[in-house]
Amino acid sequence: MEPLERLPNIIRLSERVVRVLGLNPNKFTLQGTNTYLIGKGPKKVLLDTGEGIPEYIPLLQEALDKEPFSGEGERATITKVICSHWHHDHVGGIQDVLSFLAARNIQLCNPPTTAADAGSTAPTATTNTTATKGLVDIDTSISSAPTGVFKFPCPEKDDPETRFQAIQDRQVIQVDDQTTLLTLHTPGHTSDHCSFFLKEENTLFTADCVLGQGTAVFEDLGSYIRSLEKQLSFSEASVAVSKLLKEPSYKIYPGHGPIIEDGPAKIREYIKHRFERERQVIAVLSSDSGSSSDDGDAAGLGTSLGAGAGTGTGTGTGKTAMDIVKVIYKAYPVTLHLPAQHQVLLHLKKLEEDGKVVRVAGGDGGVVEDIEAVVWELVPQTQANL
Repeated sequence: MEPLERLPNIIRLSERVVRVLGLNPNKFTLQGTNTYLIGKGPKKVLLDTGEGIPEYIPLLQEALDKEPFSGEGERATITKVICSHWHHDHVGGIQDVLSFLAARNIQLCNPPTTAADAGSTAPTATTNTTATKGLVDIDTSISSAPTGVFKFPCPEKDDPETRFQAIQDRQVIQVDDQTTLLTLHTPGHTSDHCSFFLKEENTLFTADCVLGQGTAVFEDLGSYIRSLEKQLSFSEASVAVSKLLKEPSYKIYPGHGPIIEDGPAKIREYIKHRFERERQVIAVLSSDSGSSSDDGDAAGLGTSLGAGAGTGTGTGTGKTAMDIVKVIYKAYPVTLHLPAQHQVLLHLKKLEEDGKVVRVAGGDGGVVEDIEAVVWELVPQTQANL
């Protein structure tokens, strides 16, 4: 992987966006989680909260204190918190942020607890504006009230102590009268993962769906690919509008790493990478044990697989996920084979959903206790189409 670009703890990215690092760098979070203060006026939305590193709150306060006063002498503050998904490095700092705001005499409203309460604060319907017409269908809008902590629901993972206000796909969050965010539900990395489009600046906050460096991990590859394609189709429509307006191409503000100047190109690169990996998996499964693959330009596919050939009834070349890893990732350290195995298994599950591979040993009706021991084969039609 390329060396990580050095990022400042606080940086203004545009007239509406300030990035504040979560101060939690490691091999999974790269330089740390990017959190963003969004808004043109003194009222800001905070997108993601880091994981609760104590030094983050003084850094957040420093970022707010650097913001200019409003015309009425009002200082910058946070009126809403949005969390892109449930992972700890994005939601772990919520309570620290709420305590920080409470110390400033700012209370984010809790969501309604009864149907009657919900009726008084429910998002209101809205229609497309000229600027967004042809790009998206906007269903509901969140204006300046209510305030609170917003997130797409994930009941099995959300902390019950945090009473999130639910957001939904294509929902508008009005930060101020000159700053509009549009929610895009983009599952795959997690089931609740969301991206947010900043309409006035033609940029997309992709959270962990697209990273500033390297590639993202995911828990469901089929959903992840569809989310990338959703972002791409949205961005292509956005770029078409921006060309008419003679604005710069679509930018990405990721959940980790530096900004991406050409968003559509990066999304296409991600999609291409995933399909290339899928092609490699299929090529390994199509090769006979002990013989080279016909796909000579796939990385390492000419390697003999040795033991572990399948015992099924399909192509006769069944392999486990680790068999495939040892071919595709043969140039990588063995210490990376286990994480690579997890990624290959996600590819195999997607190929299974697509009807291209089948489990031929180690499972009963597709349900297995040890997925790593499952032997996979191509279905005959996939073999024929190679």
